[in-house]
Amino acid sequence: MVKYLPTPLGDPLRRVVLGAALAECRLPLFWIRAGIDVWWPTGIRIGRSCLNENVFLNGYGGITIGDHCLIGRGAAFFSGGHTFDRADRLILDQPLQKAPIVVGDDVYFGLNAVVLGGVTIGTGAVVGAGAVVVDDVPSGAIVAGVPARLVRYRDGYPAETDDRAAYPEPSARAAASHRVVR
Repeated sequence: MVKYLPTPLGDPLRRVVLGAALAECRLPLFWIRAGIDVWWPTGIRIGRSCLNENVFLNGYGGITIGDHCLIGRGAAFFSGGHTFDRADRLILDQPLQKAPIVVGDDVYFGLNAVVLGGVTIGTGAVVGAGAVVVDDVPSGAIVAGVPARLVRYRDGYPAETDDRAAYPEPSARAAASHRVVR
């Protein structure tokens, strides 16, 4: 019922509901916008961050979001997903797989960014609008695209943070986890 209440009345009411449902919720009383969907709330921990309109959080495998993060409209976090490796079973009959998501402090997610399970996004990172994150994102990195690729590092992050060689493109992990079974 509180999902679609308009701001400013809806924000504190959504805070009360999320505070009771999530494993940990340190969201401020404001900036929890309308249309937020939460599945498996007991697997979700959110620090003092902002959730914009129509954010989707699937906490099946666990989601941890640090403090001071800005999560843009329509962003989606999937910490679990359907398996499809066994050709002898219908996809519908195959189990779900847990894959946690960990987000550091001071991270920005642009409009409609998607984060798939099994990734860690470092402190100070920026995920561009429409990006699909399938691999870890180092601290201070700016990533964009489908799949998300390193664009550059934010100013103020030390040169030793520039570890692009540790994140080859396209990643072997993404290719292995998204292979087609015939």
